[in-house]
Amino acid sequence: MAVTSGPSIPLEQQSRAIAAPRSAWAPSWPLLLGLAVFVFLNNPTGLPLLSDPDTHWHVTIGNWILTHGSVPTTDSYSFTFTGQPWIAKEWLSQVLLAMAYNLGGWGGVTALAAAAIGFTFALLLRLLMRDLRPLPAMLFTATAIIMAAPHFLARPHVLAFPLVLLWVAGLVRAVEQRRAPNFGEWPWLLLVMLLWANMHGGFTLGLMLAGALALDALVGARDASERRALFIAWAKFGIAALIAASITPYGPESILVTSRIFSLGDTLGMIAEWRAPDFQKQPLQELVLLVALYLALSRGLKLPLIRLLIVLGLVHLFLRYARNAELLAMLAPLVIAPLLARQFPKIGAEAQPSGRFNALMRPAGSATLAVCLGLAGLYAGVLIGLGRIAPPTTNMPAAAVAFARDAGLTGRVFNHYGYGGYLISAGIPTFIDGRGELYGGDFIKRYVQAVNLGGEEPFDAVLDRYAIDWTLLPKDQAANQLLARLPGWRRAHSDEAATIFVREK
Repeated sequence: MAVTSGPSIPLEQQSRAIAAPRSAWAPSWPLLLGLAVFVFLNNPTGLPLLSDPDTHWHVTIGNWILTHGSVPTTDSYSFTFTGQPWIAKEWLSQVLLAMAYNLGGWGGVTALAAAAIGFTFALLLRLLMRDLRPLPAMLFTATAIIMAAPHFLARPHVLAFPLVLLWVAGLVRAVEQRRAPNFGEWPWLLLVMLLWANMHGGFTLGLMLAGALALDALVGARDASERRALFIAWAKFGIAALIAASITPYGPESILVTSRIFSLGDTLGMIAEWRAPDFQKQPLQELVLLVALYLALSRGLKLPLIRLLIVLGLVHLFLRYARNAELLAMLAPLVIAPLLARQFPKIGAEAQPSGRFNALMRPAGSATLAVCLGLAGLYAGVLIGLGRIAPPTTNMPAAAVAFARDAGLTGRVFNHYGYGGYLISAGIPTFIDGRGELYGGDFIKRYVQAVNLGGEEPFDAVLDRYAIDWTLLPKDQAANQLLARLPGWRRAHSDEAATIFVREK
């Protein structure tokens, strides 16, 4: 059976459903879901949102931009690569994170990130319910939350989540209607790409998906005449999208950063978030994949070739790099939802039965929306007022750094990778931090080998070559055991999180 593109629900039917009279106090599933996600993530512990060390340097860079009114072009935060070319490709997200921190401390940061994630999944559910009944749409959304949960961090990517959904949903809708994005859609789609390009490097995937969906539209064209018209229309939109993606403080250079990251090669596997998924630690992700595979095979799901290749590409990105779980979880449902509605009409939105459960698929009433947003703001304000939200000591060795300051430790520090972000925020030049595209694959590999007492160059030789004056490593790091035996080094401080060794002079 051939599978072609085409609108699954008449647009006039969707418009009538949305415009139908509704109480100002009516709730909706997307609103309730978004509020629940926000409250769960914006909690007094700050976890999991503050569990990543990179949050520290993102906030610091954002404040630098606010202070100087410009963006950095060279590194000034490490001593190993100081002066080398480096760009803050996520500058807009970093500014937003810095503003949230300045207004509410770490509570402000978690509130911003939690709001972005809550809105993302509320939006995902709303978009899916254009094609699917509430229950299957909610199952897809719940699955997406499970898959993306390990990457719920207060970093630029979560602020860009809604842009990812809007971009892909807009393109899929155009393909389903056998057209390219029309000029009426250009302003908001190009604005989405403009914001995405300034907020997170993942916008390059958005450009590639535009090309793939354009190809999907061409393959599904009825005849040569329609194919020619579609090619011209998609080409115009693609050029416009590329121009929009180049409107950054760095011009089109932001597009090249993605290639620099992937040029790290095998070294990427040494960075936790760039490793392949570990299903021993994330069994629910494996379960989701197995269930999806079972349903696709047992129910005879058929996808057109290009749409199938897009889904397989998203699966590949996830199996290669665990951090891409959210891309698979959020984008694959958007890509296949219209096809599911046509192949299995019983789960399609136009087969909507009456009932209170299904009535909640419609937008929330204005009064309910205002009350929920007000309560969310009040809740966030209370948490901020308590002032107890802070990153964990695993990436914020505050006691050790305070000791170093009190003891007057100066000079070059050999720091743990996970402490780099905090050291940047503390104004201490780093040996290494989370900016992998700056350091390059060879340097990161040598660091990992040295700190784990492996590789060709002995650890003490590395310390001598870089003229290291003191070290800051986790208490259980293997290198600390060697430092305890090395002549000319002494343990100066140790707490439950970190240990400092100092070179004797």
